[in-house]
Amino acid sequence: MKFELDEEHRMLADLVQRFVRDELMPLEGAVLEREANGQGAYLTPEERQRLDKVSKDLGLWSLDAPEDAGGMGMPHVALVAVNEALGSTVATYTLPPDSPNLRMLMTTVNEQQRKAYLEPYARGETISAIGISEPGAGADPSGMITRAVRDGDDWVINGRKIWITRAAEADFTILMAITDKEKKARGGMSAFLVDRDTPGFNVLRRIPMLGGEFTYEVALEDCRVPGWKLLGEEGQGFGPMQVRL
Repeated sequence: MKFELDEEHRMLADLVQRFVRDELMPLEGAVLEREANGQGAYLTPEERQRLDKVSKDLGLWSLDAPEDAGGMGMPHVALVAVNEALGSTVATYTLPPDSPNLRMLMTTVNEQQRKAYLEPYARGETISAIGISEPGAGADPSGMITRAVRDGDDWVINGRKIWITRAAEADFTILMAITDKEKKARGGMSAFLVDRDTPGFNVLRRIPMLGGEFTYEVALEDCRVPGWKLLGEEGQGFGPMQVRL
């Protein structure tokens, strides 16, 4: 296997390094000051919005999204160089979109979901989150108790999720729920696309984490999701979730 960067990918890595030097490193002082004051080591919405514009103008969006979904289809070896450069600063910034969720969507969406979710996400136009862990189920998802029950053409979801990064700002969450309580993770776990403004999707609290970051706890209370937002096959959510992790 070849690990050397070709000329195109070296130019990309150099461009990202300049972006980090010129745009991210000057923000380090402000980020560290916020952390020292207990506000969290994060970029403000205004800073992130400006960085999004600059990175998009530089052609740095959707690097690993497939070309037929609006991305650049960069190989893993090039992405390693990109992430190495981005990791050289405490002003943490991820070039849109978030890769793990992108790859889960790429392997599971149908055509309707592709148009509504994958393609805008691959273009960096939306933000996503994923809801897996629960107060009583983390590393072992077989303990998951959030339930999704069919009701006509819809699914009604009830339960609670915790440690969800960006839950309060994400346009949609990939939400894992049990659809067959007898099978659970072995053929009874499904994934759903839940929009932030869906009635019954309630962000309960922001949870401080190490390094000044935050995650969220979410309650699902009779959260009604249209049937077409079932991601992949019913009961087959465990495999794509593991690949994503």
